[in-house]
Amino acid sequence: MALSIDEANAVSSKYFDKTITSQVYDESPLWTRLKNKNKVTWDGGTQIQFPIRYKEAGVAEAVGPRSQIAYQAKETRTAAVLDWAYYVTKGIISWDERTKNTGKAQIINLIKDKTQEMNDDLFEKFADDLYATSQGSLNIQTLNTIIGTTSSTYAGISQSDATEWYSPAIDTSTTRLVLYGTSGSLSAMINTATFGKKMPDLIITTRNLFSKAESLLEPQKQYSGNSDLAKAGFSSVKFHDVDIVSDAHCPTSAMYLLCTDMLEMRYHPDFNFKVSDWGSLEQIGFPNALAKSVSWAGNLVCRMRKVQGRYSALDYTL
Repeated sequence: MALSIDEANAVSSKYFDKTITSQVYDESPLWTRLKNKNKVTWDGGTQIQFPIRYKEAGVAEAVGPRSQIAYQAKETRTAAVLDWAYYVTKGIISWDERTKNTGKAQIINLIKDKTQEMNDDLFEKFADDLYATSQGSLNIQTLNTIIGTTSSTYAGISQSDATEWYSPAIDTSTTRLVLYGTSGSLSAMINTATFGKKMPDLIITTRNLFSKAESLLEPQKQYSGNSDLAKAGFSSVKFHDVDIVSDAHCPTSAMYLLCTDMLEMRYHPDFNFKVSDWGSLEQIGFPNALAKSVSWAGNLVCRMRKVQGRYSALDYTL
């Protein structure tokens, strides 16, 4: 049987790169935009509750100068309510890993890197659920739930009770992305999702559809190299002052038109990626193994659905 380690390797130290480069976790432009707008905020209580005005008062009228004015009260406000969504990830470092990952033999600090890995893993799950096509009972509110049709319910309020509580800019049939000229064009969708001064300021799509949008905008050279997203490392182009970016988590054929002024990531201050201490697993029979967890509790708040939009059938090859 041949020796597995020759003389040179037996008396020499191997060269190791002490930097670990993650190959599996990706960043989120939506999270970056919300943080830059101070839209990642804390809250407490039994639920996440926020007030909305869901209909017009409709009592203004033209009157004669000596007419008697009849005063009346009309309720126009209610509160939207979300339950907390709870997320946790966990990690274990075994006895042999603790033994080997010390002293001169330590290439990286495994305990430290596993903690970072748990943070990354939790954020990855969080990002995947954000773009999920169906709403899980325990998950944060998805963009597809928030950007819902006239038959949908979000935050405990249905459109049948609040006529404006839905997203009119939903396109499930357009396959070819065009900028102008048709009812399913990007400009028409932005117009549909505009209410007063409120309108989408961020468009998120797949990398292939981003390249398609970039090719359509190429003659206009509307790159947004100085935007907050570009400074955070995201390639982006502008269309009528709206940033278009890609996200690896975005579902195939999808494009989301988001008014981030009306979005807010609400978290509980005690569980904002809370990292526990490494604890012994002695009580379950592993006295020299350690366990750790990272926890988060919160949800995605949308204060106005009508200024959000989405495509779901785009084909970047067309």
